Amino acid sequence: MFESARVKRSAKPFLFAIIALFTTSFVALTVYDPTLVKFHVVDRVKNLAYPSPETNHIDNNVLNGLLRDTQIEASANDTVTPFSPHDERNFVMTEKQCEASFPGLFVEIDRVLEDRRPRPITLDELEEVNNKTYGYFRGIIYNQELYVIKMVDPNFSRGFATLMAMHRAIVTSPEPLPNIEFTFNTADYIEEEQPVATWAYARRYNDTINWLMPDFGYWSWPEPKVGSYNEVRLKARLAEKVVPWEKKIPKLIWRGATLQLPVRIALIDRTKDAPWADVKALDWASPESKEKDLITMSDHCHYRFVAHTEGRSYSGRLKYLQQCRSVVIAHKLEWVQHYHSLLVPDGPNQNYVECKRDFSDLEDVINDLTKDKEKAKRIADNSVNTFRDRYLTPAAETCYWRKFIKAWRAVSFEPKLLDDNGNLRGVPIESFILERRTDWVPY
Repeated sequence: MFESARVKRSAKPFLFAIIALFTTSFVALTVYDPTLVKFHVVDRVKNLAYPSPETNHIDNNVLNGLLRDTQIEASANDTVTPFSPHDERNFVMTEKQCEASFPGLFVEIDRVLEDRRPRPITLDELEEVNNKTYGYFRGIIYNQELYVIKMVDPNFSRGFATLMAMHRAIVTSPEPLPNIEFTFNTADYIEEEQPVATWAYARRYNDTINWLMPDFGYWSWPEPKVGSYNEVRLKARLAEKVVPWEKKIPKLIWRGATLQLPVRIALIDRTKDAPWADVKALDWASPESKEKDLITMSDHCHYRFVAHTEGRSYSGRLKYLQQCRSVVIAHKLEWVQHYHSLLVPDGPNQNYVECKRDFSDLEDVINDLTKDKEKAKRIADNSVNTFRDRYLTPAAETCYWRKFIKAWRAVSFEPKLLDDNGNLRGVPIESFILERRTDWVPY
């Protein structure tokens, strides 16, 4: 027994010696970097007698093999049911369900798809897109993941909002989406005419090149404090509860900077001193102007008539005005957005009123709507039923994005996620949206 105890006591110093030797060896193999306040194990492999491992080059064929077993599969449940208010934020509709819920929404996609079938989009064409212009983005969708390759001046929050809306449509899709490579621009319009395809928020009627995506406001427009799209929709409904149609102010409301645009100046001139109008120009640089004249988007819903004017090109205001149960009055539009095929200017399904571009007939329009209250109410109801409660819902936007992506791939090429050195060509959206850049030094 005593012999066993002596063995145990003698083993302790031996154990301590082993621990001390290991600790000393570890410290000898580490370097302390005071700037990073971290220990780094020194790479001693090069000093050992083992051969260096050969580099196995990873190319896109190897990558696709790795990803194949994890690709999304089509949903087995493709039941089509009538669209209901419960579906306004249904992000998991199949393509078949989307087409049944939003007939007529995809006219713009069908138009440009037919235009490009005879001459598919190539990688060389994407390379020709002006990649130094304001608001330029280039990206890849690959295996249901969004990557950003390049960004040039994001144009406030617009590009990030568009990427997040696209990301939502991708990750919630119950069906596989194709791999694509694309470019888009977040400016009000494409500065120069170029015979190459890119994605844009609006196009002129005679422009058949650019593909129309939903604009940034369907995610959020924080700079003028309009807020997120869901916030706008909620506040418009709350405003309707407080001020129903019968109690709305029987005037035409408009606020905005003139930007020295003829259509906006014409609206101000035609409504000057008019008892049926509440139209004022805003000076964003003047605290007094913002204090006295600025009203929220939901406050527009307190008025029976809401005016819409284009800006430097289109104006993102329209979709917000269409959240109100009010009569939208707009001049003849020169710019098209992705859903404008649904605008109906006359007939039993009329959902807005169209004036001349100089608003010379505006007073007659207001008088007609004031006298025919049933007509005015019908137009307002048609607008809400068509736009707020159906075609301008988050679900409709998501459906549009997915069909848009599929259409682009139908007339374009299969992209490569890896470059010739086996590196990812883009930054995953999860990292990009946090750093908001495509290249940075680790710390």
